[in-house]
Amino acid sequence: MELEKHLIELSNTPGLSGYEAPIRAAIQTAWDGLADDYHVDDLGSLVATRIGGGKTPRRRALITGHMDEIGLMVTHIDGAFLRVTNVGGIDRRILLSQPVTVHADRPIRGLIGSRPPHVLKEAERKKFPAVQDVVIDTGLSERELKRRVPIGTPVSFDVTAISMGDGVVSGKAMDNRASVAALTQILHNLKGRACVWDVLIAATVQEEVTYGGGHTVAWRTQPDLAIVIDTGWAIGVGVGDDKGFPLGGGPTICVGPNTHPKLFDLLRDKAEELEIALAVEAYPAATGTEAWATQVSRDGVPSAILSIPIRNMHSPTEMVSIKDIERVARLVTEFVVGLDGEAVGKLALD
Repeated sequence: MELEKHLIELSNTPGLSGYEAPIRAAIQTAWDGLADDYHVDDLGSLVATRIGGGKTPRRRALITGHMDEIGLMVTHIDGAFLRVTNVGGIDRRILLSQPVTVHADRPIRGLIGSRPPHVLKEAERKKFPAVQDVVIDTGLSERELKRRVPIGTPVSFDVTAISMGDGVVSGKAMDNRASVAALTQILHNLKGRACVWDVLIAATVQEEVTYGGGHTVAWRTQPDLAIVIDTGWAIGVGVGDDKGFPLGGGPTICVGPNTHPKLFDLLRDKAEELEIALAVEAYPAATGTEAWATQVSRDGVPSAILSIPIRNMHSPTEMVSIKDIERVARLVTEFVVGLDGEAVGKLALD
């Protein structure tokens, strides 16, 4: 598997929260032939199942990573311009002059317009506009826009992912296409490997806005444990080593109320056994990941969170190291292969 090429393809494919059809189709194609069963739930999450060899009823391990990305949505047409709102957390500082794609009947290219500095007052030059105050200029007339662009049309950033060299890739939606790439690598790693447990690999929807996919997948599959793969902060501009972790230095594991202490211990022990660097990330409350959903499904699911460090989070120039994706995929692969009849007992709280 060419992991870097796969990640670039995932990044370049649109799939805003609530509008995930294009990215789901790309993931389905990439996962074809790698599992025993595939299912798309009514919310749109894709679940691939590797059936284990243990006696029925078999235990289930759920591994998730959300497929959706942040972006914009058309709210109304203002003359020859489109007005928008945000889908997920948008940093308004990066909006001005960004190229975008308006996903209408046919894709329409546009630019987020900005007022020339010559007409701005001194105080205005020091402010960043709210999302609702920017406009998208497509070059089309008001009449054409009203004919082709319904209210609610999604808008994605028109940025092509690139290789930066030395195994580093930059582009949009690395949060969380990096984790989806890890899920694909896990499925490849499991080819020819025997598992006692059923292993469910889920690319989920709507994490950026509702955690909806995490809720529905955990509810439907009723796993005995869940591992959520997401992204976290890499050390970079404005992010020191007190908050971030080295790009290419390995994944992180979260500790705190949103994670299960015994599952945390088992994963950290496995990382030590494999000699995979695994930094600990402290979260005293909600982590902002869909572990918040899997953890409270039904009567509770022991959940863990592994994060891939990225730079420039929630921007069109997020940056990730392929090495970190490979390491988290290897860790999860070896962990689920090693699950046996005694694993659930090791999760019991004293």
